[in-house]
This record gives sequence, C-alpha cells and structure tokens, in this order.
Amino acid sequence: MRQLKGWWKAPVVVIAVVAGVFHYHACGFGSPEPRVFRGLHLMMLLPVVFLLFPAWRRSPRHRPSIPDVLIALLCAVASYYTVYHADRLNERFLGFHPVRTEEVVLGALLALAVIEACRRALSKWFALTVGIVIVYLMTCHLWPGMFHFKRFTLDRAVEILYLSGDDGIFGFLTGISAQILYIYILFAGVLTATGAGDFLIDFATWLAGWARGGAAKISVVSSAMYGTVSGSTVANVYATGSFTIPLMKRSGYTPKQAAAVEAISGVGGQIMPPIMGAGSFIMSEVTGIPYFEIIKVAVIPALLYYLGVFCMVHFIARKRGIQAVPKDQRPRIRPLLRRAYFFLPFLLIVTLLAKGYSPSKAAFHTIWVTVLLSFLNRKDWMTPRKALDVLVRAAVNAGLIASVLAGAGMIVGILTRTGVALAFGSILVQASQGILVIAMLLIFVIVSVLGTGVPTTAAYIIGVTVGAQALGKFGVSILAAHLFVFYYSVLADLTPPDAVTSFAAANLAGSEPMATGIEGFRLGIAGFLVPFAFVLQPALLLNGAVWQVALSVGLTVVGVVCLAAGVIGHFTTSLNALQRGMLLAAAGLLVFPTRSLVVVGLVLAAAALLWSVGWERIRGADGGGRLEAQEDGA
Repeated sequence: MRQLKGWWKAPVVVIAVVAGVFHYHACGFGSPEPRVFRGLHLMMLLPVVFLLFPAWRRSPRHRPSIPDVLIALLCAVASYYTVYHADRLNERFLGFHPVRTEEVVLGALLALAVIEACRRALSKWFALTVGIVIVYLMTCHLWPGMFHFKRFTLDRAVEILYLSGDDGIFGFLTGISAQILYIYILFAGVLTATGAGDFLIDFATWLAGWARGGAAKISVVSSAMYGTVSGSTVANVYATGSFTIPLMKRSGYTPKQAAAVEAISGVGGQIMPPIMGAGSFIMSEVTGIPYFEIIKVAVIPALLYYLGVFCMVHFIARKRGIQAVPKDQRPRIRPLLRRAYFFLPFLLIVTLLAKGYSPSKAAFHTIWVTVLLSFLNRKDWMTPRKALDVLVRAAVNAGLIASVLAGAGMIVGILTRTGVALAFGSILVQASQGILVIAMLLIFVIVSVLGTGVPTTAAYIIGVTVGAQALGKFGVSILAAHLFVFYYSVLADLTPPDAVTSFAAANLAGSEPMATGIEGFRLGIAGFLVPFAFVLQPALLLNGAVWQVALSVGLTVVGVVCLAAGVIGHFTTSLNALQRGMLLAAAGLLVFPTRSLVVVGLVLAAAALLWSVGWERIRGADGGGRLEAQEDGA
C-alpha cells in the first residue's frame, strides 16, 4: 500500500471522513433506498483502492499515477450514474428494457476496474477467477452439456453485471458491505484505538500463561478473543503474533512451530462469535436466518475448534518439555481488573442482538458506548487524531471488502443466471454416489482449492453457490450446509500452496513459508474434523434435546483429543505408530452418530490411551490397593 505524501493525503482523508460519517449515520438513523446506498458506497470506496494500491512494483510509491487517478474517477462516475438514475433503473426489467450505450460503456469499464481492484489489493487468483467467469458468460453458448446456455450479447451481459439490483456489482453482496460490514470495520477500529485489543492480549497472557507451554496457549486464547475484533486472519496474526511468536520461540518452540500455532489460532478468530467474519453476515442475508441465531449455534463448533488447537499445543509442550511463562512476564490481575470494562462492548453487542436489534444498529450503539468507555483511562482517550486514524483505516479496509464483494457479486450473478450453480450441484451429487460423507469430502476439496489465495468471503460465496444445494439434497439443514462451507472457506487460509495466514506468521517468526504452511495444516487438522461432526451430528448446532447436545459434544471432544494426540504422537507419554493409528481411527469413528461405530471408536480410544499411560502398571493392584506403578515408584 502506498504511503501518500503531501497534498495527496487530502483526498483520501476527506473520502474517509465523509464515508465514515455517512455510513455511521445511515446505520443509526436510516439508510437511503438500496440502489442509492450501494451506489454511494462504491462511489466513495472503490477510488480509495486505486489511490492507495499501486498497479506494479515500479509504480509511484508516494502518489497515485495519472492512470490511477483516471480509473478512480471512472469508478466514481460509473457508480454515481446508478445513483442519479436510481428511479428509472428500479422500474426497468432485466432482459426486456433496452440497455443504453453509455450504460454498456460504463458497466464494462467498471467491471474491468473491479477486477483490477481485486488484483491490486487482494488476490491475483481471485481477480483471475472473476475474469474467467466473465469469459464464460460471453461464451456459454459454445460450451457443451450442462454448461451450455443461451448466448448473451454484450449489452445483456453488462446488464447482469452493472444494472441488476439483486446481484452483480450493485447486488445484495454490496448491500451487505454498505449496510453491515462498514459499521463493523469501524467498530473494530474503535476497539483497537481505545486499547481493547491490547487488553484482550494482556488478559489472555494472565489467563493461560501459567500453564505448561503457556506461550502457545496465550496465542490460542488471545487470537480467539482478538479475532472477534479484527475479523481478518492476517490482521489477527500480525496483532497478536508480534507478541506471542517471540514469546513462543523463547519458551522452546521452533520458529516453524511458533508460526504455525499463531496461524491456526489466528484463523479461528473468523469463526468465533459474537463477531465472526464477513461471511456470517452474508450467511444471515442469504439464508434469512437472524444473525443472533447464527452466532448462537456457532459457539459450540468454534469452541471445539479451539479445543483442538489447544490440545495440539498442549501435547507439543508435554513432548518437548516446554514450561509455563515466567511469572514476572505475566501481567498482574489488579491492573487487568481496572480495565475489565473493555468486556462491556462485547456483552452489549450480544445483548442488543438477543433483544432483536439489527447487526448494524447493535454496532451503532456499541461504538458510541466504547468511545465513552475510553475516557475512563487517560491513555485510551479517543482523541481527534485517533478518530481520524480509525476513519482512514476503516475506509481502506472497507474498500478492500467492497471490491471483493463487488467481484463476488458478478460471479454469483453469472453462476445463477446461466444455471452453472445447479450444474455443479448435480455433478457433486452424482460423483458422491448418494453418500453424504463423500459429498462432504468433495465440497471440502473444492472449497479448499477455491479458497487458496482467495479472500475468505469470496471463497465462501462461491463455495455456497455450488455446494449448499448439493448438501441440501442429502437432507442437511440450510444453516449446517452454509456453516460447513464457511468453516472450510476460513480454514482455506491454512491450505498450501498459498496459505496466506501461515505465510504472514512465517514472516514474523523468520521461518520458511512453505514449511510453515505445511506445519500449520498439520496442527490445524483437528479443526478440520469439526464441520464434519456438526453436519453428521446436528445436536452440535443446538438442534436436539439437552442430553443429545451433551452427548454429541462429549463424543466430539473425545474425538478431537484423540486426533490431536494421534497427530502429535504424544499423550501422557510418547505414542508408537500403532497407538497413533488407533487414536486417529477413533477420532474418525466418533464423528459418526451410528451406535456401533461410536462404541468401536470409544473402545479404540480407551485402549490406546490406557496403553499409552502404561497398561502393565494399572493392570492390577496389591492387597493395600496400591497400583503397581505406585509400588515401582516407592
């Protein structure tokens, strides 16, 4: 990203202030009608991307080039066109009313500009994906079989991408970006600026630093809490990893292990309620399920994911003999209690959501409460300079999100209007031979491949478009299907060869990026078990009686612990190959709700774990009731 100098800063600052005030006011006091709101949203944010992100390595680093300025102006003009003509565009019918010449020109250029914005600031792979899908739209009449569709002329193709109010550049995804995501990006910035992020890291250090391998457990706990603030896996890694990675290295973890632990911990922040990643808001909009219901059912799977990560780092610590963080390096409880008011914003937003407030309205009220709380500590005051920094960072981050959602909107529009989404769903069902587990494995592979190098939100949108319908044909609930795809879209950031979160952590740890990516995937594999578990056992999503929920949670906990022990090769003592194999098999079997498989899984787990602690030592006891192991130690 460019570091603008001189008067070039002024346009970005002005846009940031206007955009921040406009969106905050809209969320609190009512927004314009959708087409106007979305048009103004992109009119303000897309130019920021071209002003701040250079096209090439040789592009100016402290000012935008002339082409950058021209493209920024084009984005503003093309977006404002939909605002100025909103009434007429709302009344027209797609495929019936003619498309004006200026609409064809502006729409085609804006579609290319969105692709370029994604390439510059987000991912060349996602930009390539959008480009390929647009090429398919123009050539779909030439494709055979399920992918054949009627021919689209240029004006009708541009109509789908530019003039549609349901999808395309100004579709419902851009509406979510304008109505919900901007205010939560602003909320995250306010929390960070007022010291809430630092407090969460300090609290995690106090909470987990005393335990064996405490440095890694601090990473797990702090990332789980901070991730709810940042909403970004890479941002989470840089925020917490700058502290936890050096601490882990000093404690005895190798640089590769330290980076991998931070990566798998940071990734989980996007699935941790109450503020999950952008995909959760999109999920609510697409499914029609209230956001509070989504975060409520997502709690158990998120905790199970972090349990798996926690077990991984615990068994590594036992295996390597890594001790707790020294007491003098851990914060004291009294200073933390004085700042415990930073928990109030999280409690408030959950309370407001539970009372039926919309996500944007809940964030609106929580922001001003957080600003007031900052004045309880002099160094945390929300000063005008801090407020300006928050607005600028929010505009930049929201511009990136708006770009990816505009690109994803084009993909969704094309896939749905050409029937490709239905075709992919049918192919998945046929390839799975009617077996749910095989279908889930295929969707896992597809989402992991799509998500490699592609932003989480975009990977989720594409994955749901082609995968949710296939899972629905197996009787999987719509919420479970969407959560399944969402989890693997998030975990795709751990998947080599482009494991962006692992690479970011490797940069902080000084480890080899690809080796770190492979290690992160290995240590995060316990988390990959959780989505299979909640699809096969709906009780994990609170769908069932209390005893069913408790039973499913208990079985999954055992499975997660077995998987972690099997992967690391250590429980209370080192495990041999056969013991590890038994534990891995047990973990797989405990995912299935079938009674016979569960019994076999529990027997394998018990046999392997008892063997690992020394079967011959607990096989019998002497007359006084002491175990043989106690006699040996006497």
